[in-house]
Amino acid sequence: MVSSFSRKRTNLGVVYGLIAGLFFTLAAWGMDAIILIRSNVSLPFLKFLPALLICVPTALLAGYLTAKFENGLLSLVLWAGLAVLFTYLVINIPIKLAPWLTTKLIPEFIPVISFEELTNIGHYWFVGILAIGFTCVLCGILENLLIDQRLASSSSVGALIPFIICIVIMTGAGFSGDLLMTNHFREPLVTIDELLQNGATYYDQEVDKLEARKMQLSILRPLDDLVLKPHTLTLVSADNYLGLMKVLVDFDGKYALCHIVYSQPTFCEITHLRFNRMEQFALDQQKKSLQKNQRIDLFNNDIIRPTIIPIY
Repeated sequence: MVSSFSRKRTNLGVVYGLIAGLFFTLAAWGMDAIILIRSNVSLPFLKFLPALLICVPTALLAGYLTAKFENGLLSLVLWAGLAVLFTYLVINIPIKLAPWLTTKLIPEFIPVISFEELTNIGHYWFVGILAIGFTCVLCGILENLLIDQRLASSSSVGALIPFIICIVIMTGAGFSGDLLMTNHFREPLVTIDELLQNGATYYDQEVDKLEARKMQLSILRPLDDLVLKPHTLTLVSADNYLGLMKVLVDFDGKYALCHIVYSQPTFCEITHLRFNRMEQFALDQQKKSLQKNQRIDLFNNDIIRPTIIPIY
């Protein structure tokens, strides 16, 4: 009988941890993925899927161990560690993992991908630990109390209350993560998509100057009729203050690069991605050749040797 009760507790702990990890991931990156799908982004699940594969198993393990050992200090350590992990993922998935995955999935974008290390990284860690850490630790401290309440409850509504509380707490933690970091990498994509949609809607039409200035349609002039074609967007660059960002727009094989400064588009330009894996090999050979005081012209296949000018 004791063994059956203990098994029931650990099973509830597993469900509790599963719910905690799942709803944190949905709030921190799931909403982002849905918005990116609507904004014609090329890889909308690039942040969500890796986060889901990491957050859910680790939270499930924390929930299981907390319920199994029923030790307050252990639960505090487990959920505090989970908070550090979640904060690390919130900060590093957009600036490190997502760009790396983009280079693997779309290698032709390598020449324009550039994400700098954040200058004020300590600020993000402080806010992340403060918001995400508090909610995670609170969720962990309450786990055994809520599970006991669930076991003692005779009504179906009372049995759901512990899980509802867990959902509310971890969803709040996830939204904190979205506001802290994920939102900064979503806004440029949404802004450029809205700009392109306005450009296609009002293309070759007379628009009031004030309204055109408000919609910033002049930014799209270099693109001309490309705005009428279907497009996909990829965030390819961010500076160390997350102020200057660049979005690559793919118009069925023709590319444009749009620049955003603190969520405000500044200008767009046509760009040509004349790059493939063979050229990557050629670039590697170029680097080796430069060490021997030579350089290679990739497009003309000419070897240019430096001219030695004697000094009298």
